[in-house]
Formats: sequence, C-alpha cells, structure tokens
Amino acid sequence: MTDARIEDVYADRDGARVFLDQAERFLRDAHIAGLSTESQTVLLHNASICACDAILQAVGKRVTPGDGSHLLRLEEALAQLGDPNEELLDALDAARARRHEASYAAGFVAHASLVDAHEATTELMERARVFLAS
Repeated sequence: MTDARIEDVYADRDGARVFLDQAERFLRDAHIAGLSTESQTVLLHNASICACDAILQAVGKRVTPGDGSHLLRLEEALAQLGDPNEELLDALDAARARRHEASYAAGFVAHASLVDAHEATTELMERARVFLAS
C-alpha cells in the first residue's frame, strides 16, 4: 500500500458541514447505553476523522487513502486551525492508537482511556464548528 498524502480539492463549506453532521452522529452514537468501551472508542475515532474531513473540505484539501491516512488527517486538520495544537494532537493520536488496538488486535479499552478520547473528540468537534462558522 502507498503512503497517504494531501490533495487539493474544491473548497466546499456545504460539503464540510455534511462531514461535521456525520461526526456529530458518531459522537452521539458513542453515548448509546450498553455499548462496550471498544465500540465507543471506534465511534469516537470515526467522529474525529469526520471532523477532520470537515475542516479539510472547507479549505479545499483531502487525504488520500493509504498508510498513515488517519494520523495525516489529524495533523493537517489541526494545522488548519492555527492555534498551538500539540496537546490535542497527542490526545487524538492516543485515541487513534487505542481504536487501532480495539479494531485490529481485539484489545481492551479502559474506561479512563475512553474518557480521554471523548474529551479530545469533543474539543476537536467544538473547534471544527467554530472554524466552519467563521
């Protein structure tokens, strides 16, 4: 497989809002009673990726499929927000790694890790909403 890369596409704020709507559905679904921490982790990660895609679509960028595409999305989307984002990137990348373990290695996700993922995802979503409203 090839490495993911950034492509220029048509900047589309309406399309970006569609991605953000999807992110909000994933975030809401992550709170459905009775879901395992692993399922919640997957949904939170999906919300983060959709929020990143919303930010990128708004500025006319997208990440191609390939190795490292999820991390590249996180890095590039946060770079568009302009503020120092190292702490948020670290938290979202840790959540991404836990999602990977839950999805591909049948790994256990501790409740504390889920709380961290939720906080980071919620912060990203809030910042994406503000970004798209500007």
